[in-house]
Amino acid sequence: MVSAVPGHQHHPLTGILLTLIAMSLFSCQDALIKHLLANYSVFQILFMRSFVIVIPLSCILFYRFGTQGFRTHRVLDHFKRVTFNLLAFLSFYFSLTRIDLGQATAIAMSAPLITTVLSGPLLGERATGRQKSIVAVGFIGVLLVIQPFTGSFDSMGIVAVMIGALMFSLLVIQTRKMTQTESTELMVIFAALTILCLSGVLMPVLWVTPVGQDWFLLFGVGFISLFAQLSIVHAYRFAPVYILAPFEYVTIPWALFLGWAIFAESPTVIMLFGVAIIIACGLGVIHTEHRKV
Repeated sequence: MVSAVPGHQHHPLTGILLTLIAMSLFSCQDALIKHLLANYSVFQILFMRSFVIVIPLSCILFYRFGTQGFRTHRVLDHFKRVTFNLLAFLSFYFSLTRIDLGQATAIAMSAPLITTVLSGPLLGERATGRQKSIVAVGFIGVLLVIQPFTGSFDSMGIVAVMIGALMFSLLVIQTRKMTQTESTELMVIFAALTILCLSGVLMPVLWVTPVGQDWFLLFGVGFISLFAQLSIVHAYRFAPVYILAPFEYVTIPWALFLGWAIFAESPTVIMLFGVAIIIACGLGVIHTEHRKV
């Protein structure tokens, strides 16, 4: 997520700290959602999440920019971004009902590799020969994480998370196209409000009244997501993308740990090797992109 808000400062350590906080919160959010999916539909979870996000972000946007902050001439582009955002959420969270949290997160974090492939035809940003080689090796890592020839292979879960990774890539590309004229806050609140309305239409049919601590957990998803998004937005005010992007990969070890601690998931050695390849290749793409600047 890239902020288009002016007034950046160069405090890399602050940016790194905020990025680590944001990615850790996102990991906790994913683990919490995987737990809740046993009893509630993904649409109800997204409804509660968006409900919590919309009001605080609206206040922040109004405080920073006034009514001007809610105006846009790119409504169609916002809807394109929301479409990619929603499909990414639905695909990834569906995959969590079928495959391990660590496995799903590792495959989803291959999105930067897909973005590198798609940035040529969609953004006119051609990948170098070195980047193409890195991406090819990265996809070998994805295959090792998928482990297609093992008894634990779940084709529906794997296809879902790969679609999610593709949608995350398209989301990044669409966001990059819009950052010159649209603030990050507006893009986030437009997406949250649209998802709130769309999921709200389904609530009369899909709503399951939470019991006990589930109220706290459902609202917790929204608050965790809100603080995570605010943290990552502020992080990019203190340091450039090439410094902070590598620290986003902290979500993978977090997911592996939470999957083991909460869901008793045990990754294989081959899968861990694939994870290492994905992280290394993702960092390689980021490094070569910085050298092009």
